[in-house]
Amino acid sequence: MARPSRSVPRSSAKDLAVRALLGLAGGIAVWAVIRWTPETEGLKAVRGILALASLTLPVVLLGGYGALRPRTLALWTLAAAGVSVLGGIGRMGAPVNANVPPVPAAGTLVLACLALIIGHVLVLAREGAGRGNPWPRHFAIAWADGVRAALSVALVGALFGLVVLASNLFELIGFKAVGGFLSRLGVLWPLMGLAFGLGVHFTAGRAELAAGARALGLGLLAWLLPVMVFLVATFLGTLPFTGLKPLWDTGSAAALLIAACIGLIILVNAAVQDETNPAKIPRILRYAARLGGLLMAPLVVIAAVGIFLRIDQHGLSPDRVRALACLLVLAVFAGGHLLAALSRRSWIEAFGKANLTGVLAALVAILFTLSPVGDPDRLSVMDQMRRLASGQVALDRFDFDLLRFDTGELGRTALRELAARPGDAPRDAEIRRAASEALASKTRRAVRVAPPVVIPVGAAPIPADFISSMATIYCDREQPCGAMSLDITDDGKAEVLLQRGIWLEAWTPDSTGWRKLGDLGVPCPVNSKPFLAADVRVAPPRDKVQDVMVGGVRLRLDPELAACPPGGAGG
Repeated sequence: MARPSRSVPRSSAKDLAVRALLGLAGGIAVWAVIRWTPETEGLKAVRGILALASLTLPVVLLGGYGALRPRTLALWTLAAAGVSVLGGIGRMGAPVNANVPPVPAAGTLVLACLALIIGHVLVLAREGAGRGNPWPRHFAIAWADGVRAALSVALVGALFGLVVLASNLFELIGFKAVGGFLSRLGVLWPLMGLAFGLGVHFTAGRAELAAGARALGLGLLAWLLPVMVFLVATFLGTLPFTGLKPLWDTGSAAALLIAACIGLIILVNAAVQDETNPAKIPRILRYAARLGGLLMAPLVVIAAVGIFLRIDQHGLSPDRVRALACLLVLAVFAGGHLLAALSRRSWIEAFGKANLTGVLAALVAILFTLSPVGDPDRLSVMDQMRRLASGQVALDRFDFDLLRFDTGELGRTALRELAARPGDAPRDAEIRRAASEALASKTRRAVRVAPPVVIPVGAAPIPADFISSMATIYCDREQPCGAMSLDITDDGKAEVLLQRGIWLEAWTPDSTGWRKLGDLGVPCPVNSKPFLAADVRVAPPRDKVQDVMVGGVRLRLDPELAACPPGGAGG
């Protein structure tokens, strides 16, 4: 294993004080962001940048102190601040509570943290690097600092639990002021920052911690590689006989294939680790690692076909943009491991180069998706608006809710533009109506991907606009619905009873289309056979009980039955 020179952190009394102060300052910075940053809409990006910087920059400084030269540490901190800016200007996450800083959305936060982790390892590995295969050095630093970070986070968790316990104990004996003081954010966050800094210090230079954890964890994980290789090879071997259609019918084939490729990369690295002599790797693991390198490429190719088919059908979404970025990174990994597996001479060195190239590709892809140019929200909105403007997608299959809920403020701005769309054509009016409904909606609605399958019941016809409405969104070939026109309100106008599985719903027309009156059959499920046979009639209420008004809220009796009839209602 390559032995780092400068990148092993120092551990002395001075370093203890510096790391403690860095951790304390980080906790105070997080508290200050929570306490004093303005919550106005115009300064949302500023809050995101400050929140992300207060959480990440102290960790960057703690990780580099003692392992990097001051000039290198200063440059790396500036670069990390740039990543915090890119992540902070992205879409903000939903506020969890007032006790945590206003961080960006989960996807953006994960990408920013991954970029900082990769950058940390690359910078530390380059400090004092010598000649030869650089991958073992990167591998050793990543594991050593990963274990240090995990132990430091565990110390923070233990301190938090201790503070909560002490606060409750003091409250038991009437000293609520002590418990309230310990629970204050201005006390809790600095204490947690201090605990993290102390954890980083006391694990500095303890290479045996990482070595022991790695030997145990990866040593066990590596023996799953032959099993994984066998399963993936068997899966790929059956595709010529089954074709790809069963994969596409699942709707999640690309995600599963990407997960399988990532699993192969992890297990191959668990088998090889930072070894420089192939002879020291057990023969079965050595052969499995090379075969695993060959199997990555077809997985990536099939996943790419699935993603591009999905994009052709439904356009870009933030998740599909990130999937494309992930796919490009995996293509670099797969290409490198393919060349390494086919290499006759220096397989182990080519293996390290493949990993290092893939890691660099991951860093580039992450920074691109964090930047305004590669913002998944921006790319998705542009593509969806293009598809709608060109008529590439029918209005009843256009996902207005994607713009409303999945693309942040950019998507909502696009919806407002569509709601104010000029034009007197029926299509323009329908776009304005659908965009306005999406803006007013508080919950996501389903999107029709295929014509509904509705079975008319009885002699009365079913209105065509009901069949094409959102009421039948879940009626498909796998679960067709039965529909019957019947006046159940005794107002001379027919409602529609829609039977889907064991549920029976009542719908009525209104000025905006079709409105759901409620569900029938509760608490007993509906037997579909008599319904589809038109054995349906209107009956007077069994229990003549009036509604009850409580504070202006109308409460209706839900009758209690001793037991449901055999086969459900109507059985």
